[in-house]
Amino acid sequence: MYCFCYITLKIDETNTDIRKGLGVYDYIQGILEKIKHAGIFYGLSFTVSRTNFDTLTDELFMNKLITSGCQLFFFVDYIPVKEGTEDNVITDEQRSALAIILDSYRSKFPSLFVSFPGDEEAFGGCLSAGQGFIHISAEGDLEPCPFAPYSDTNLNNSSLKEALKSELFNKIRQNRAELSETNGGCALWKKRYWVESLIKSE
Repeated sequence: MYCFCYITLKIDETNTDIRKGLGVYDYIQGILEKIKHAGIFYGLSFTVSRTNFDTLTDELFMNKLITSGCQLFFFVDYIPVKEGTEDNVITDEQRSALAIILDSYRSKFPSLFVSFPGDEEAFGGCLSAGQGFIHISAEGDLEPCPFAPYSDTNLNNSSLKEALKSELFNKIRQNRAELSETNGGCALWKKRYWVESLIKSE
């Protein structure tokens, strides 16, 4: 049985609760313990920022998580969706180091390691809008990805199959060359004003 827990952690209890809400850290730990005892394959997703980079890439930390049963790891670059948080973005040096570290972990540990958006380059660029993944908001809006909170369709009013054919998604897929960012950063974030224009032009 497969279970993927999409959990954005800042590792310690204080920072996790500040970002996600009081008590979230303890709640997550309890869920992971239950999953482990049930023998379910599970994974974790980390938001990698400039300040938590060293902690997240520490080999002892990684070994502890693998020993506890985690087998799939998503390392997601922090994207400054909120204006004024750009200082949290990892540096170019950290981004290069992350690629090297994850390559090393792939040979050392019996687990899966994925870097986002870093690994997208190997697949030819941005995989948003159903080209590899999508995002569904808490309100049911179908969005190209978690870092592009734009939508022209809602799953409360449409099936997923139909929503994937939306004008916004079609325009993004038809203009993939616009999202050919190859510097490791998020192409949709860098082209966010273009994505916004697609909504306005409908």
